[in-house]
Amino acid sequence: MFIIQDAAARGFTAVYGPPGSGKTSVAAKLADKVANRVLWISTSETPGALKGTFLRVGASAEKFYVFDFPRSFRGNIAKFIADHIHEYEALVVDTVNGIAPREEKLEELVHGFLYQLSKDMPIIAVVEGAPRQVFYIADNLVRVSYKENALGHTVRYIKLVKSRFAPPSERYLFDFLEGVGLVYIYLNKKPMVAKTALPEDASLLGVEELYRSQIVGVYGADKKRLAEKLEELAASREVFYLSLFPPTTLPVELDEDRLRVATTFRDIVEVMYNIYSGRIKPRVFAVSGLRDLERLLGNDVVDYVNAVASVARFVDYVVDLELDGGGGWVTETFLDAKIRV
Repeated sequence: MFIIQDAAARGFTAVYGPPGSGKTSVAAKLADKVANRVLWISTSETPGALKGTFLRVGASAEKFYVFDFPRSFRGNIAKFIADHIHEYEALVVDTVNGIAPREEKLEELVHGFLYQLSKDMPIIAVVEGAPRQVFYIADNLVRVSYKENALGHTVRYIKLVKSRFAPPSERYLFDFLEGVGLVYIYLNKKPMVAKTALPEDASLLGVEELYRSQIVGVYGADKKRLAEKLEELAASREVFYLSLFPPTTLPVELDEDRLRVATTFRDIVEVMYNIYSGRIKPRVFAVSGLRDLERLLGNDVVDYVNAVASVARFVDYVVDLELDGGGGWVTETFLDAKIRV
């Protein structure tokens, strides 16, 4: 997501998406990254509520100077900004729709006023709906969205749709973690370096060849046999096991700090963050349940596959332990090798 932060450091950035997607939270995190003194104009949230938002996303609340304008005073917003903007390093308007008394005035205010200010400092505007006049004017266009899948898991996405300073980004998965802030899932871009062979681990797993950062599928008809294979690995390797689908969790004997059963997508993001940040440092990352998720979710399982694959660069290798049956096509495409037990 660094490409989005870098783009937002210049020009006029519009953050848009459906209600509840996290637009205000994303705007707060971007502003926190690009400036030390931020003027925040709110037409939708009180200063108290916004302080909670700043803390939730891991932003420094003391950077933000919040002024909220009731509807009857919104005609004064532009003048207030013009009179005080020189005291700050960046401006956030949440929402930009609220500063215009009428829809037809929105383009005039955005282009004739805010966009001109953005030539001297970063301007971030939270946008409700899809006003094309704002999208056309924006230097950077950031879409925030979410969906609730068939498991009831809320999955959040963010994407740099366009920018005058950078190419469009891929769509990232992200979420908000208590005490941490905004966390995004790394896309699985394996480093372009010489392959590092792991012959001892290849022998342990029963594959012909194994290289660092590869993903190996271990398949079988018996949950107990899969659990034994995982315990065999854990006996000589530092293993962390994440069960993605509670009903098919393997009956393994592992310490509590080496095992997590995910009941929400946020649980998965938290595990990924703990590995990214080095809070947990397994040599082997083991998962189960992807095939069952594919059977239930269809192509939506890609979100879980991407999350699992993102860990590969931080560990020696990833092991995906799956029962026969269930899904298969999507969840097998990301494997580098496959064995049966």
